[in-house]
Amino acid sequence: MMNRSQRGSAIIVVLIAAVLLTIIGAMAIRSGIFGLRLATNSQAMHIMDQNNDASLFKIEDSEAIKSYVRGTGLFGVPKLIENRDKELVICYRGSSSNFYQLSKASLVFNDSGNLSIDNSMGFCQVDGNKTDFVSGRGAAMTQISIRASGLTAEDDEAFSHYQEGTDNETGKLDDVVRLVVTTTTVMPVLSEESDEVINGCMRNLSYLDGNTAQETVSECLSKKNVPYKTQVSEYSLGQLIKKV
Repeated sequence: MMNRSQRGSAIIVVLIAAVLLTIIGAMAIRSGIFGLRLATNSQAMHIMDQNNDASLFKIEDSEAIKSYVRGTGLFGVPKLIENRDKELVICYRGSSSNFYQLSKASLVFNDSGNLSIDNSMGFCQVDGNKTDFVSGRGAAMTQISIRASGLTAEDDEAFSHYQEGTDNETGKLDDVVRLVVTTTTVMPVLSEESDEVINGCMRNLSYLDGNTAQETVSECLSKKNVPYKTQVSEYSLGQLIKKV
C-alpha cells in the first residue's frame, strides 16, 4: 500500500502528464488547422485561375469571333465611338447556354465622378438561386469587363498596335482599337462579408483613370477581405485585307 506522500507524488505525475498531453494535442490541432487553411487557400487560388482562364478561352473562341465584332457584339459595343469611355460588363454564367447576350450586359461609366449604369443585368450577384456562378457548386463567380483603351507614350510604342503592310486611307480600314479585357473571379463562400457588400463591390468599374473617390471592383473586394483573383488581357481589334 502507498502512503500519503506516495499518493501525492503519483497525482502530481498524472497531472503533469495530462497537461503535456493537452499541450501536444492542442499543438497538433493547431498545426492541422493551419495546414488545412493552406490547402484551402491553394485550392481556391487554383479554382479562381481556372475560371479566369476559362472566360478568356470563351472570348477567344474562333467560331464566335465574327458575332463578337458586330455592332451589338461583345467587342462591337465597346468599340463604338459613343462607348469609348464605358465598360461593357457581363457575368460568366455557367448554367446559361449563351456566353454573351446584349440584353444581359451592362454598360458602366464614370459620369462626372458618379457611377452611371445602363442595365444592371451584367453584374455577377450573390443570391439564393446561385444563377450567377460559373458552376452548380456555387463556389466562384467570374465577372468580365471590356473597354476600349487609348494609347499614350507611357504605355506603348508608337503604332505598335497597327497592322503591318496596310494603309488605313487607301484600304478603307477601320481604325485599330485596343480592347482591354478584365476578368475578376470571386469566392463568396470563403468570405465573412454579407452578400450585399460583395454585390456592391461587383457593381463597380474595373478601371479608373485619374483621381476619384470611386473604387474599382478589385479595390473594393480587397478592402473587404473577399478572396478574388483578377486577370487582364489586351487585344488589338482591326481588319485584314486579302488580295484575291
